[in-house]
Amino acid sequence: MPLVLVISSYVAASRVGGGIAPYVLGPMKVDPVLIPTCLFGRHPGWGPPGGGSVAADTMTKMLEGVAANNLFGLMDAVVTGYFSAPEQIAVACDAIDRIRATPRGQSHRHFPDKPIIVIDPVMGDETPGLYIKPETAAALMADLAPRADILAPNLWEFAKLTATDLASLQTPEDVAREARSRGGRWLISSIPSPAGIGVLYVDPDMALLAETTRIAGKIPNGTGDMLTLRFTGGLVSGLAPEAALADAVGATHLVIDKTSQWGGAELNLAACSDRLASPPPAAVRKIS
Repeated sequence: MPLVLVISSYVAASRVGGGIAPYVLGPMKVDPVLIPTCLFGRHPGWGPPGGGSVAADTMTKMLEGVAANNLFGLMDAVVTGYFSAPEQIAVACDAIDRIRATPRGQSHRHFPDKPIIVIDPVMGDETPGLYIKPETAAALMADLAPRADILAPNLWEFAKLTATDLASLQTPEDVAREARSRGGRWLISSIPSPAGIGVLYVDPDMALLAETTRIAGKIPNGTGDMLTLRFTGGLVSGLAPEAALADAVGATHLVIDKTSQWGGAELNLAACSDRLASPPPAAVRKIS
């Protein structure tokens, strides 16, 4: 069974952040290990969340426990999400470096030589703008982002990471060209597309666009977290990027649609668990 280290938030009553990893990865038969960066009662979008940030020293000690069970050498991927403070980012960077340096154990993995590092640079969005501390965003961009095998921003975060004018990113082709000019591998969400909304996977060899219709009404938080986790789960399960993209976007759209039908205030992930074992894939096309 593939194993993924998730370093992100844990929010008790909201289906966001690292806390949704078992709901998203479990139906794929992918096992998550969560190191929380915060312990909140609810998403801050609802109001004061309760709880607070996890001390960097506590995160370090949790990671030491994981390492003591010889799991660093079995990690097929690392996914990072929300951080509260620069000190937490330093802990994540150290963990990534140590996992990469640990000899690989004997287990099934799609990447036999090294784990894949997926960085979701959770910083903000178009309407609220930056919603983490500026010093945390600076550490994320300077120290954590360069360690990524795949960067998974929304469109606003992509513009911030690349110092690009958001107004110049009007089409999927615009975004793909900019991403290719920067090099590396990207999973970029929240892109306006002819069908409604799109997600781009870009690497030096290709650009793939998965499109879905827009679902009316208020969309619960956590869709970006789900997309990143699901895409990573597909890769470590042996899917090629095109198939992993189709699966991740299809699964996320399914959950949003069902949540909307049921009038859910949070993503109804548990109720969709049977469908998440084999969701309908999204349509994917290559773009220039």
